[in-house]
Amino acid sequence: RVLQLMNLTDSRLAQAGNEKLELAMLSFFEQFRKIYIGDQVQKSSKLYRRLSEVLGLNDETMVLSVFIGKIITNLKYWGRCEPITSKTLQLLNDLSIGYPFGKSCWEHRPPEPRDDVRKLVKLSAVQFMLNNHTSEHFSFLGINNQSNLTDMRCRTTFYTALGRLLMVDLG
Repeated sequence: RVLQLMNLTDSRLAQAGNEKLELAMLSFFEQFRKIYIGDQVQKSSKLYRRLSEVLGLNDETMVLSVFIGKIITNLKYWGRCEPITSKTLQLLNDLSIGYPFGKSCWEHRPPEPRDDVRKLVKLSAVQFMLNNHTSEHFSFLGINNQSNLTDMRCRTTFYTALGRLLMVDLG
């Protein structure tokens, strides 16, 4: 239901949007990512069967594509709304983390990137972000004389996530 609502609200963002609803959807995405995306998730879970039936999302790659689409939409339309921009960028950052959690030491070499991050890098929307990371596409990247600490943190989070994705892309 949340994904269906997201499609409806995103189609109307050019006219108006609801900040609280967007923040609630981002919280949903955050919880969904923690539970249903990653190497340890049962790919045959009831959730993925239901997503396929109702929305035509057949696998994790398609779900990741929806996540990235939402991230790009939010950064395009909500670039001047700090709470939404920050939470959206945190979602992007969390998705870009390419190593298993809880590994404080890496023995002799870093672990391989997780499969979900490799799938993420192959998406055309991620390639779009890697190739078009300018204020023309993402207004919060615009340089102005009024740059504040929050804007700089947002830029840092954005470029940190893109850097991680680029490193996976480059091998």
